[in-house]
Amino acid sequence: MKKAKSKNESQQPEIKKYIPTIPLKKIPPETALQILRKAGHDVNEEQSEEIMEFLYIIVKLTLKEFFTSD
Repeated sequence: MKKAKSKNESQQPEIKKYIPTIPLKKIPPETALQILRKAGHDVNEEQSEEIMEFLYIIVKLTLKEFFTSD
């Protein structure tokens, strides 16, 4: 069964132009899930991956803001 595209998914290419392409060392999904559960968050693997992707975007935007001159 295919997932219907949400409004957010259809806007992704437009949003991605604002996210810098800074390479980051990523935490394995299993580790992220363990960390989130240890912190008391009841999430499944898919939710933990979405949370981590959001956090990576925030980190990239923060690094761009503080360490680039444009």
